[in-house]
Amino acid sequence: MVDFEGKDYWMKSEELSKYIKKIRELEYHLQDGDRLLVKLDGKCYISKVETELDKLGYEDFSEVPGEYTTEAEILMSLKNYEALMLSAPKYCKECIKVGMPVTAVLDDFAQIIGHRAPILKKEAHKIAAYLRGDSAVLVEEQGELSPGYAITVGRNPYEAVVAMTVLEKSAEIVLKASAIGGAKELGFFIVSTNRRKYLNKYSRAERRIADEKK
Repeated sequence: MVDFEGKDYWMKSEELSKYIKKIRELEYHLQDGDRLLVKLDGKCYISKVETELDKLGYEDFSEVPGEYTTEAEILMSLKNYEALMLSAPKYCKECIKVGMPVTAVLDDFAQIIGHRAPILKKEAHKIAAYLRGDSAVLVEEQGELSPGYAITVGRNPYEAVVAMTVLEKSAEIVLKASAIGGAKELGFFIVSTNRRKYLNKYSRAERRIADEKK
């Protein structure tokens, strides 16, 4: 258990729970067993595996165990991000299985993630290097039971979770469109412009939460 009392970073915890609860009500649900990593005072903490994200609280975080040291290393090396989301949703896993990166075919993807989510090996330095630009990657793992998983990062926990839902939605579109000639990707300039604007503003999802608090 971690004592977050008095920490400015976790002053947003109620917003986090409220926001994730809204995500759970959407068509593109996150998966049971999702993990959320956060920075605090130079250390990295992770949510318990059995924790329901819409009920997330201070007591649900503990220091990162050994099996997640790669992800912790990635997050701690990213100066501009405070949270990292781990998930293995259906369409992201299928993209990994067939070797298909997820590209920007939606405005939300361009804003929240960037140009693409490539498929990378589980190597901390390579994943971290890519995440200094765009905000998502697909991680390939060897094994018959699981082809891999997805990582998204955010300047706060909200962004990391938003990015995961957008990534999964985009993965579904890219996969289904591949059967009829492929989805039309947004142009480089459009993606770059949308991404830059997003990084200087709240995402639409965050604005909705802010509006509800007024």
